[in-house]
Amino acid sequence: MTVKNLPGRKAGVWRKDPMPRIGKFPPFGKRFFRQARQLVGCCNFVHFWRAVCAIASLHGRRSIQRLRDLNGGYCTRQAIAYFLNQATWEAPEALRQTALATLTQLGYRPGDLIYLLLDDTQKRKRGKVMAAVSKLFLHAEKAFAKGHTILGCTLLYRGVLIPYAVRLWATQDFCASTQAEPQAEDRIGFCKLTALAAEVIQGTTLPAKARGIVLFDSYYLCPAVTAACQARRWPFVSVAKKNRNFAPDGRRRDKRKVGRYGKNVLDRCGLSCRVGGKEHRLAERVGWLSKVGRVKLVFSRRPRERAWVALVTDATRWSMRTVLSHYLNRWAIELFFKASKQSLGLGDYQVLRYRGVVRYLHLVLIAYLLLTHLGLRAPDAQADVKGRSELRLPSIPELQTRLRGLLWDNLVTDLEKGKRTRAAAKKVREGIML
Repeated sequence: MTVKNLPGRKAGVWRKDPMPRIGKFPPFGKRFFRQARQLVGCCNFVHFWRAVCAIASLHGRRSIQRLRDLNGGYCTRQAIAYFLNQATWEAPEALRQTALATLTQLGYRPGDLIYLLLDDTQKRKRGKVMAAVSKLFLHAEKAFAKGHTILGCTLLYRGVLIPYAVRLWATQDFCASTQAEPQAEDRIGFCKLTALAAEVIQGTTLPAKARGIVLFDSYYLCPAVTAACQARRWPFVSVAKKNRNFAPDGRRRDKRKVGRYGKNVLDRCGLSCRVGGKEHRLAERVGWLSKVGRVKLVFSRRPRERAWVALVTDATRWSMRTVLSHYLNRWAIELFFKASKQSLGLGDYQVLRYRGVVRYLHLVLIAYLLLTHLGLRAPDAQADVKGRSELRLPSIPELQTRLRGLLWDNLVTDLEKGKRTRAAAKKVREGIML
C-alpha cells in the first residue's frame, strides 16, 4: 500500500480530517460489539461491525458504494445489499441489547430515573419503487412530498441520549400488498402511528426497579399511548392541543376549550417560577381531559411572550415545577434527529426493500451508540461516570473525529507489523500529523 492510494489524499494534499479505510477489527470495539456478535451471528458479524463503523465515521452522504469503498473492497455491493435485505439477523434486538449495555456503562443503579422519549421525523424520498413511500406533509419544509415517516424511541439517562427503538410507518395499501410475499418477515401488518408508539412502550424493557417517565408531544396524546403508559405504570408528560375539551374537578359537565380556559387561568392565577434556569409563569388545574381521563394541566408562558403551552400529566400529585422540569427533557430527541440526519445519514438509505430500510435505520442508531461509547471511554469522562451528576459528552462531529483517529491508529499499527509496509506506515503517520 502506498501513501498516494490511501483515502483522504487528493492531488498531494491531505484533508483536515482524512478518511481511513477500515482494516481489521478495531480493539476499541471488543467491548461494544460483544453482545452484538452473539445476536448477529458469525457469518453476518463482519458486515455488521464494518457497516456500523463506516456509518459512524463517514463524511457526507452514505451509500452502499461508499460503504464498500471505505472497507477497501473487502465486501462487494451485492454482499452489503444481501446483508441488509435478506440475511438472517435481528436488528431490533441488537439495538435493544446495545442500548441496555450503554445504560450499564453509564453506571445505572436500581431506582434511578430514566426518561422514555417518543417522536417521529419525516424524510423526503424520491424513489419510485422504494417500499413504504407515501405522500406526506413535511412540516420542516411546509410542503407536500413523497417520503417516509420514522418513529423513534430513545432513553435519556444522566443527560445522555440512548437510542432504543425505531419503526418505519407504512400505509394500509402498502401493508396489504406485502401479504403476498413468500417470506413471513416481509409481510407487514398495518398499524397507525400512534398504535406503533403504544407497541414500542409496551415492548420497552428497562433495567430492574427503574423509574420510567414517558415524554411525547401532542400528536401522541391519545387513548392508545396513554393506556400503554398506564399499563406499564409509567407516568407521562405531554402537550395538549388547545382545541381539546377540559372539565375541572367538581364541574365534570362544565367543559371548556383548553385554549381559552388556559389563557384566563394564567392571567388570573399565574405564578412566576424559575425552572431550568429560566423564568416561567405557571398555573395548574386538575380535571378531566377529553379522551385521556383525569389529569393535571400545567399552563406555562415565558415572560414577555404571548405564546403559551398546556402540559398534561397523569401524575396529579406533581407540582407545577416538577411537571415542567420533566417535559423540558423532551427536546433532547429533537436534537437527536437533527444530529442523526446531518452527521450520521439517517435518511441516506438507498435500498428499496422495507426490511433493508428498517435495518439501515437500526445501524444508524447503533452507530450513534458507538460514538457515545467512545465518548464515555475518554479519560475526562471516566471520572464523571463514577459520579451521579449529569454527563456532558462531546458533540457528534467531535466524536466522529475521535473515531477516525482510532481507525487511523488501527490501520497504521497493522501496516507497521509487516516488513514491506513499514515505510508506507511511517509516511502515513507523518501525513496524519501534518
